[in-house]
Amino acid sequence: MTVGAPLFSVILPTFDRAAYLHHAIGSVQRQTVSDFELIVVDDGGRHEVTIPDDERIRVVRLPENRGPAAARNAGLAVARGSYVTFLDDDDLFTPGRLQLALDGLERAPITVCWGRFIDGDARPGRRLDGDVSAGILDEATPTLGYAALRRDLVADFDECWQAVEDVVWWLEVAGRAPVATVESVGYLVRRHQGPRNRNHLRARIDENRRLLDELCDVFAARPRARAFRLKRIGLMAMAAGDRGAAVSAFAGSWRARRSTATAWHLVRALAGVGVGGPGHHPHPPGSDRAAAPLPAERPRR
Repeated sequence: MTVGAPLFSVILPTFDRAAYLHHAIGSVQRQTVSDFELIVVDDGGRHEVTIPDDERIRVVRLPENRGPAAARNAGLAVARGSYVTFLDDDDLFTPGRLQLALDGLERAPITVCWGRFIDGDARPGRRLDGDVSAGILDEATPTLGYAALRRDLVADFDECWQAVEDVVWWLEVAGRAPVATVESVGYLVRRHQGPRNRNHLRARIDENRRLLDELCDVFAARPRARAFRLKRIGLMAMAAGDRGAAVSAFAGSWRARRSTATAWHLVRALAGVGVGGPGHHPHPPGSDRAAAPLPAERPRR
């Protein structure tokens, strides 16, 4: 480890998930690149966070639970690394995660890797290269832990959002510098049915609707992004058993951008097939959090 400021700052927010947190921390300690600081942000948990005896790891404790955006901001406020990346407390880094980041950062000041389920097979992820500001919302935004970027390019998280703060963050960051994709898995997503702090299914539906309303000009200029967001809402509404909301969202998605997949979802919703039933998992790997069968998106915290 170098003397002084570390190469990487890893921001890890947590809220009362000690068992998962232990494994998440261990995955950072096992990195092939050892020049890092790990900032564990205890988001007002009821139980004291314990960490290994490792000078590279420290805890920032918030006096009350404020949600993932505020927790990450608290970590960023004390971060000293040249580069920043993120890890959720129920997920893992692969041992080469930070090396993948370095490989990508040689090509662009913002880089993303790919991820997979801990118990799943690796599949190609989204490729983002160059200036992606115009199309970043056209598909699922990458999980925050897929990203690594120069500290001076990191945007603060908007704390008025609890379920789509990562989407808003990506919209800001994507306009700051070019992006490079390293086509290797560096992030492992855990599937589990544990509780979600401030991020239940209804909250995700409501915030995605609010996102469309508050960024109406952005989505009006990007019909593909609007269609994707409405389809996402429709799939979440299906999972929640709200057939009417699903039909409305899928119809809106079809009007914004016609696609065979959206038409198929609309027909299923009209027929009541799959509404509130099995066949979806609340943790697809990726980001842009939603309980839905679309790949590369999952709920967090």
